[in-house]
Amino acid sequence: MKTVTAAIAVMAMIALCLVPIQGVDADYADINGDKTVIGVGDDADFQIIYTNNDYDSSEYQNFNMAISYDAKLVDSSGETVSNGVSPSSGDLDNGVAQNVTVSAPDDAGRYTLVVEYTAEVTYTTVNEDGEEETVEDDPIVRTEELPLRVVEPITLSVTLSNASGEPLQGYGVYFFVNGEKIEDSYTVINLEADGTTTISYDWITDSGNGTYEFHVEAVDGGNMVDIEGLGEKHTFYIGDNDYTWMIALLVIVIILLIIVMAWVYRKPVKNYGKPKSRR
Repeated sequence: MKTVTAAIAVMAMIALCLVPIQGVDADYADINGDKTVIGVGDDADFQIIYTNNDYDSSEYQNFNMAISYDAKLVDSSGETVSNGVSPSSGDLDNGVAQNVTVSAPDDAGRYTLVVEYTAEVTYTTVNEDGEEETVEDDPIVRTEELPLRVVEPITLSVTLSNASGEPLQGYGVYFFVNGEKIEDSYTVINLEADGTTTISYDWITDSGNGTYEFHVEAVDGGNMVDIEGLGEKHTFYIGDNDYTWMIALLVIVIILLIIVMAWVYRKPVKNYGKPKSRR
């Protein structure tokens, strides 16, 4: 009895394992890219792909699968951005990725890259009379979406001075934000003896409001030569965390209140006498 029960339990486990395998979709679509945060007016490349394994072409005569796509960039209100994706439509090979370029608009905000894939399958069969007939299956349509954020770049700038007395050529540096190196911020500086230069980097980020700190370091992580400005920490703000505008507004409000109170206090009180009913 125990043996039978154990066997039933094993068969049940096997059945449970087979259920998700049988339920896996045989067609697959995806959008992939290196970044989902883009600077206003910048371009970013993405890979789109559609794979369909529903059909074994060896089992069909004159089998053909035509895969096409339509891509667009829409804003938060659902409106399509003009010239937001290039190429915006075309053909795909089954299981082969293709690049599309998203051109970010000049207005910061939330956007969505929408790609609609369509697979049309045709093949021939032989009817009861022995004649070939072309079969067109219902088109397979899949839609994939990728949320994107378009932001205003934050310009980080620092002035470097050569205090070594010797000219420096091809000296590489990186920008760091909150101690983390920004990999694509590599900058080469050339300084004359006792010369000065200002370098900048446009940091594209969707980091939340708050206080941040940046500095510049040499490629080797240290200061092998005497350059003033390397390693110096600079504080900046995203949002209104410095409260400067709030303080200024509060000061203006207080000044206006003082003026109104002084005017009310100094305003003379007029005596119009008793009402007629009391005369």
